[in-house]
Amino acid sequence: MPCTVVTLLLLCGTAALGEPLTLRAALLEARSQAPALAQARAQEAVAQGEEALARTYAPVTLFLAGGGNDPHWAVGLTQKLPFPGARSARVHAAELSARSAGDDRRASEASVRAETRRAYFSLLRARQLVEAGARALALARESEAAAALLFETGAAPELDLLQARIARGTAEVQVLTRQGDLTGAGAALALLLGRTPGGVLEPVDARTPDLPSLDAVLALGSRAPAAEARQAEVAAAEATLRATRRERWPTPTVGVSMEGDGPAGRHAFLRGALALEMVLPGLGRGETVRAAAQLEAARARQDEDVRSRRTELVAAHARLAVAVASLALYTREILPAVERTERMALEAYRAGRSPRVALNAALQAATDTRTQAIDAAFSAQSAFADLELAAGVPLDEP
Repeated sequence: MPCTVVTLLLLCGTAALGEPLTLRAALLEARSQAPALAQARAQEAVAQGEEALARTYAPVTLFLAGGGNDPHWAVGLTQKLPFPGARSARVHAAELSARSAGDDRRASEASVRAETRRAYFSLLRARQLVEAGARALALARESEAAAALLFETGAAPELDLLQARIARGTAEVQVLTRQGDLTGAGAALALLLGRTPGGVLEPVDARTPDLPSLDAVLALGSRAPAAEARQAEVAAAEATLRATRRERWPTPTVGVSMEGDGPAGRHAFLRGALALEMVLPGLGRGETVRAAAQLEAARARQDEDVRSRRTELVAAHARLAVAVASLALYTREILPAVERTERMALEAYRAGRSPRVALNAALQAATDTRTQAIDAAFSAQSAFADLELAAGVPLDEP
């Protein structure tokens, strides 16, 4: 039967092949091009700027004065000095905040990696579904041809032919729908890679992920970038609280000046000065109270992060174990049996040994089973992505 314009790709072959893309290449490209990482890197740069600012001393003040009365002129310098330990606490807090921002950036990279892996295998799943649909369509066309031959010879009623045409048309619609899903999956992956959607990408990696031990991933999860970021947040909040408490002590400002006295200011005198800036007891506690509240909030976030991460690791590991075992069973036993069942059912119908309803049921069951096998493969990759995201580090690289 000639191909129509609508089903050209689907009836004359499977989905058009595009640019081959390995999983490793996709992950590397997303790490450098993914739009989501730009904000994390910008936040890290801001935190590094705050650290540099914390290391900066208060500026030296130069003052000049003159007048008709003594002193006729004066020139001097003043410098505000932080209370001992206050500046170092501020610098330490800024260092920890910068480290937390760096850990958050690495956590964002892990998130992009997991999202890219899912998008990559979602595209692979969509392509496999198109191929499975094309196979089902080819069998439906064979079945239709067999029904037409049997009807022409009087060996089958017209109802069989009508049912065969319905099955073939349904298969065409299903493949067209899956072709649309394939285009959408390719656009989603292109976005993560920083590419313009529209190009055809061809995923070439379909290896089933390995199942690491649960103890190993739990140990990695305790040192994940996000976990270290929350720990650095707590330490930074503690340092900030120490700084605010020490800053309530008097802050000295020292100065030295040269003053001109006497007729026309001809006599010069050296003068020193010391000023203390202090907060009266019971007043100005707002910053300290706020710092203490921020510390409690950071500790709460850390505790929640620890609990949720462990739960995510255990759940993702369980899903991965089930998916890997299921996929192995599909590959080793179920799919080979399904292929034999398809051919046997079609040959039995052609020979008149089984009714049309039995053939329809066999072909539909085969299509459903292939879809389930493809979904099991994607579930394994998705669970592995969740496992990597919770662990915060790649699990399939040496």
